[in-house]
Amino acid sequence: MANILLIATPFDLPTSYGYFWMKKFGAYATRFGHNVILQRTPTLGTLHNALTTHNPRLVVINGHGGRKGVQVGNNVLIGVQDYDPELGVKIYRQNPDWFTGRIVILATCNTGKLLAYRLIDYGVEAVLAFKEPFIFLSDESASQLINDKTAEPFFISLFQASLHLVNGAVFNEACQRERDAFTYYRNLAEARGDELAAKYLHFDLENLVCLGNDWAKLTN
Repeated sequence: MANILLIATPFDLPTSYGYFWMKKFGAYATRFGHNVILQRTPTLGTLHNALTTHNPRLVVINGHGGRKGVQVGNNVLIGVQDYDPELGVKIYRQNPDWFTGRIVILATCNTGKLLAYRLIDYGVEAVLAFKEPFIFLSDESASQLINDKTAEPFFISLFQASLHLVNGAVFNEACQRERDAFTYYRNLAEARGDELAAKYLHFDLENLVCLGNDWAKLTN
């Protein structure tokens, strides 16, 4: 069993999708015996408390990402000291050392440009991130997020690495399963003539980065 910290809050439409799928992943991980902590209204203080109290092996965060930080709600929760052009904020205090020794999945835009590499520099064992915006399509006519079959392939793919880690996969294998999922759904979209879905599934696939220890896993 591993402690898993999930950070997400539905503060706009894109993060509402992320929060919905994060909860589904959390329920799945719980069924496999892992201890899941979901922070919906995180601040730096509550984040630090969760890290010190629960010492999570895996941290999965969804929010708006820039090359230097991740913003959830009104708070930049992970960052390096500098101006972040994507987030449009100056980060005055950095905290990548809070995540030393952990596996971190940044289910956000842009963090694969630089932040993921800085986390590795500070001793994070493994990081998954995206170099460019994570783009997904959605069905505006869907009455509920669970009924949005247009968005579903993007988020099923996004959470594949996390799902395989809780099933015991090593990090490199989990990353490959995520690449396989994006490839599978891209090919399905191409086969049915949905060029736009295929384009953005391929875009997300091409911008996925996995860094650190290929053999990292949740439990020994």
